[in-house]
Amino acid sequence: MSGDGWTIPEALAEFERQGMPVDPARFRAAVRVAKLQRTGETSSGERGGRGHALYEIAQLQRLHSALAPWLAVRDAT
Repeated sequence: MSGDGWTIPEALAEFERQGMPVDPARFRAAVRVAKLQRTGETSSGERGGRGHALYEIAQLQRLHSALAPWLAVRDAT
């Protein structure tokens, strides 16, 4: 995890560790719809390419808190 913020995959992993998993595709869509501002970008990997966008941790947490009931991971059963 970066001190400058979280990537969406980092946020999803943290929410799951806390026992509050959400559907990744729905959460990404919510971030786009909410038009959260990026705070930076992670370094590119060994193979080059762009890094992942970083978002302010508090903004991701507030979005998760507000939308968790609608973004919950659904059982496949």
